[in-house]
Amino acid sequence: MAASAKNTTVKGGRITRSAKTGRFVQVESSSGVKRATPKSVTVVKGASAKRKSALKRLADR
Repeated sequence: MAASAKNTTVKGGRITRSAKTGRFVQVESSSGVKRATPKSVTVVKGASAKRKSALKRLADR
């Protein structure tokens, strides 16, 4: 895990991001701790984009 990291609780576990850059570092779940892979980084970015667009739609009401 990165020396300065920020943990965020999500459904099914926690994700860890670098406190310096905000980049996705690892996932912790009941099955263990997994380091970020290029595919998992893409999935997290996609989920973040969906959440961001949903919040924009709510704000535009």
